[in-house]
Amino acid sequence: MPRDDAWFERFYERHHRRIAAYCVRRIGRDDAADATAEVFAVAWRRSGDVPEGDRELPWLYGVARRVVSHQYRSTGRARRLALRAGSLRTVPPPGPATETLAHADHQLVRDAVMRLGEADREALLLSAWEGLTHAEIADTIGCSRAAVDKRIARAKVRLARQYEALSTMHTPTRTLDTRSPVRAPRGGGDR
Repeated sequence: MPRDDAWFERFYERHHRRIAAYCVRRIGRDDAADATAEVFAVAWRRSGDVPEGDRELPWLYGVARRVVSHQYRSTGRARRLALRAGSLRTVPPPGPATETLAHADHQLVRDAVMRLGEADREALLLSAWEGLTHAEIADTIGCSRAAVDKRIARAKVRLARQYEALSTMHTPTRTLDTRSPVRAPRGGGDR
């Protein structure tokens, strides 16, 4: 099949939404459009390298991963500070979406995921958010299927530990009410 304008248009239509969503989840809406455009520019320039069939999308995720990583690094310290300060933004008004995200367990999972190393986080997110198989993740990040199996298994253990640590930190502690202590009856004996 020739890799011409018509091929690229079909390729773009098949994968644009998933790649755009990947970029939004990694770097936010503000920068996602630029990253998505760069991913497809790379795909256009390297159209001869794009594998056919089921390997197209994992290849494209691999490109997106590198583009997002480069974009993230290129913004340097200012980006990292902005992300840290992002937790200080105002909370949107309650609605179905914000109610779900506001749920304490969901926030704990998100926080636990963010505490993982980049390799662990990426493997888990490619599996959970992008719905890739372990073989597709291996194609995306450039390693063997066995390595992905081990990475995800270990990442799940680390995620569980992070979640447990965070949930322990966020569990409300009970305080004793010292205003009305329980006292033994007066009179000192059985009645």
